[in-house]
Amino acid sequence: MQWIIFCILAASFFSISVFIDNYLTDVIFKDKKPQSIKVVDAFLYLILAIAIAVIFGLKEMPIALIILAIISGAITSLASLPYYLGLRDEEATTATIFFQITPILCIIGDFIILNRTITQQQIYGFILVLSAPFIITLARQHKKTRKLELKASLLLLAHAVLYAIGSIVYAKAEQDKPDTMTLYFWFIIGRSLFDFIVTIIRPSLRKRIKQVMKVSPAKFLITTVATLAFAVAGDFLLRYSYTITATSLATVLSNASELIITFILGIILTLIWPKFGREKLNRHIIVSHLIAIILVVIGIILTNL
Repeated sequence: MQWIIFCILAASFFSISVFIDNYLTDVIFKDKKPQSIKVVDAFLYLILAIAIAVIFGLKEMPIALIILAIISGAITSLASLPYYLGLRDEEATTATIFFQITPILCIIGDFIILNRTITQQQIYGFILVLSAPFIITLARQHKKTRKLELKASLLLLAHAVLYAIGSIVYAKAEQDKPDTMTLYFWFIIGRSLFDFIVTIIRPSLRKRIKQVMKVSPAKFLITTVATLAFAVAGDFLLRYSYTITATSLATVLSNASELIITFILGIILTLIWPKFGREKLNRHIIVSHLIAIILVVIGIILTNL
């Protein structure tokens, strides 16, 4: 029962994080270099890593596992670059539908790396999940909108692929059953290191952050800290669930819950706070999202039975 609560909480945190990211991208950054948030994230992840070390302490760990955790963190941080760029032309619900490709890629990664078998039933599940984003894209009525959707789709797909690779590398490190918090510490260090590298080699991102902070520093810092806090909380709860129950069960419940929560929350927030919800509430858009969500949920269940 405990793992079910953790998975649903993780899905809720992920959903809220996506809405905040969408708000950051469209309202605060005004769709101009939203990936500049990496400049601030570098410091926030470093602070988080220090907090983990101080509160939980660090256990000895083989250097190979440390390297894997750092690489996983770096790849996961890299995945957020196309994520923020994709959010410029997409709303939270559609973005969340694309994220559902990640567990499918993880299962394929398990097949390649861990020599696990893929059943015919899972293949049917893959097809259903992969069809969902195309339904969303084709539902757009104007060719110009579809062109933007296609660009956003490719960026979100790139995010899903990179995130899945980072997850597979992390799972590889977890096979040796290391200390949970120590492994997570090095994962966060990897995220911080990558963000610092991006900050150093891309001065235009630092310039954009300065511009944004001049306009509304308090709003920017509050939303940035909030989205990272929700994302990290969801990420940790989901990873902790893996130690209580089967990874497949935790994944299917978390992903299906996130889809449903994001869809419902998107409609509610758009009605009461349009600048934050930012969902398109045209009838055909809502119907296409609902169909896509149903396909994804069925597909995820098929791949994890």
